Amino acid sequence: MAGRKPDKRNLAHVRTLMANADEAFVVVDHTCRVRVYSEPAERMLGRTRADVIGHDIEVIDAEGLPEAVRGALEGRKRWPGAVVLHVRDRVLSCRATRFDGADGPGVAVVLRDDTDLVEAQERAEAILAGASDGIVVFAPDDLVTYMNPAAAEMLGPVAHQAVGKTVSLDELLGTEPVRSDDLLGLAEPATPTGQTREVTLSEPVHRVLEVRTNPVTDRGGQAIGTVASLHDVTAEREIAMMKNEFVSMVSHELRTPLTSIKGYVDLIVDGEAGEINEIQREFLTIVQENSDRLVSLINDLLDISRIESGRIHLKLEPIDVADLMADVADTFRIAAESAGISLEMKSARGLPRAKGDRDRVGQVLMNLVSNAIKYSPGGGSVTMSAARRADSVVLEVKDTGMGVAAEDIGHLFDKFYRVDNSLTREIGGTGLGLSVCKSIVELLGGRIWARSRPGQGSTFGFTLQIASEAMVRTPGVEGPAKAKGGKVLVVDHDPEIAALIETYLKKRGYEVVRAHSGREAIELAVSEAPSVITLDVILDDGDGFELLQHLKDDPRTSEIPVVVLSIVCDEGRSLRLGAADYLEKPIDQKRLVDVIGGLVGRVGSPVVLVVDDDRHVVGVLSRMLKRRGFAVAAAYNGREAMAAVEQTPPDLILLDLKMPVMDGYQVIQEVKSAEATKHIPIVVMTAHRIDRSKTEILQLAAEHIGKPFSAEKLAECVEEMLAKEGM
Repeated sequence: MAGRKPDKRNLAHVRTLMANADEAFVVVDHTCRVRVYSEPAERMLGRTRADVIGHDIEVIDAEGLPEAVRGALEGRKRWPGAVVLHVRDRVLSCRATRFDGADGPGVAVVLRDDTDLVEAQERAEAILAGASDGIVVFAPDDLVTYMNPAAAEMLGPVAHQAVGKTVSLDELLGTEPVRSDDLLGLAEPATPTGQTREVTLSEPVHRVLEVRTNPVTDRGGQAIGTVASLHDVTAEREIAMMKNEFVSMVSHELRTPLTSIKGYVDLIVDGEAGEINEIQREFLTIVQENSDRLVSLINDLLDISRIESGRIHLKLEPIDVADLMADVADTFRIAAESAGISLEMKSARGLPRAKGDRDRVGQVLMNLVSNAIKYSPGGGSVTMSAARRADSVVLEVKDTGMGVAAEDIGHLFDKFYRVDNSLTREIGGTGLGLSVCKSIVELLGGRIWARSRPGQGSTFGFTLQIASEAMVRTPGVEGPAKAKGGKVLVVDHDPEIAALIETYLKKRGYEVVRAHSGREAIELAVSEAPSVITLDVILDDGDGFELLQHLKDDPRTSEIPVVVLSIVCDEGRSLRLGAADYLEKPIDQKRLVDVIGGLVGRVGSPVVLVVDDDRHVVGVLSRMLKRRGFAVAAAYNGREAMAAVEQTPPDLILLDLKMPVMDGYQVIQEVKSAEATKHIPIVVMTAHRIDRSKTEILQLAAEHIGKPFSAEKLAECVEEMLAKEGM
């Protein structure tokens, strides 16, 4: 029985499986003669069973097959293995495996027709090869398995030998490895599906690439590699730079003449050139209004340019939203009344402070209120409201105007988009204001929206993050109501604008010295020792920023406050170099005089820090003290008071005891325990019962005044105390 040959009928099921399988089977004996040859092998190899069975393997005309069989039979290490055979127009995958049979060793060959698979792969590679974006495919161990021609061209010589080698993407790009926390600063945040960053290459040529990496997973979700796509954005970045340069150039050429036009027209309307009749005033008022519109357009264009190029400077601080809304309401009160529109304000009780740039948030709110008034009919109303929602402060402006159609709502915040109807055409505008608002709000971490129905008015709203307790507003110092005068050095390359600034300042009693070049400015700053310098950063003989740096580096001029007045929008750079303030041209006369007055007041007047959480009390005392010739800083809690003391140590502190965040007792302790500030006299103001356990702390204060008190009497007390100090 042991030598009995197997019954052929028992192998019928094996033959059936082999005949109907997708793969072809060939078996050879130890002499390399074919013993088994399945039907699929006939189709794949093009020879019949009768032609092949019993014959040597070489009878099959398939280059590479005999070598694979003999290699497997001899047990060579390179066999068995997958071999690709090209038979006629077919591509076959061949695997030869040696076995030990009863009559000796043999080889079983399995053939699979991969023609369709190869053709699909070739089509895919042809598509990838024709793609303009670079494509690099990595195995999990950073083995580069594929790179299309576009990627090879972008990456240069380093890419030519990369395929088939272990090379990381950062090595190919010549960049430092990216950590997960670095992704916060990328062009697009990291997502579960991929990461995007921007890389600048200098070799083989200058290129800016947007590089996106995506994981490749199998059906089970296991990572099997990574695909990196390289998109060349060099042209887009160059165009963006050209656009920004063009906007800056155009705004420069417009702002320079506008500064003179607006400034001198304002002076004529104010009667500085003599009396004018009503017709002349009417015509000049039209010129004023249209120059203001042109200034607003230029500012919007520059804001868009700065936001897109990342050059906008935000001064983040806690904002009292109710106070900001009150300021905006005061600004538009007359305009609303003249249009027959009631302007209302609602603020939730206990509203927390918001995190933001007060000027920029004010810009957003003013834009929304201005639009609401313009598009509301007489007899209507505009309502500003603020409330807390979760971890945000929500501000809304609601009007009773014409409303906006549903199809326009989604485009309101697009650049240059304007709803097309008779009223918008009559009112005019560029369609930039809301786009600027959206950009500012999003830079501050909030979102903005609009709700409206035609004929039922509109509501525009935006959110701001709530300010953390660690964020502190640093109070500024405001000069006395009537500045004591002083010498101002005006540095401007344009004689007409320098003369305009001189006129503004001389009206307020300042002595003015003018310089039109950097060299002249340095000489006059040393010889004249001005109280303040106004500086245009565009000079004929150099860069104004270099002049600012020189002034701050020179011990003879380093303490002179410098106010940058310029059409060049780089507030951040100005402040980093030590400028005391920054104003854009065309110059706002009131703002300029207020800033100069504050700086001159700080130089020539004692500084009083008023600290009270009651804004009414702070306002009354500040006005009274400024009228008496003092410079004033206003703080609304103890922490703000300490920030003010650290930045500009005052000559005297008026201090309430009962305050949020940090009370007056803590302020007294900190001020009196520091060597640099313990000499500052403190006047305590309080309406509350004094905590007897803190009597020792109160004894450190110079004076105690109970509320209510006379502001006049308190101001007299301050004068007497500072007189004793020799001020």
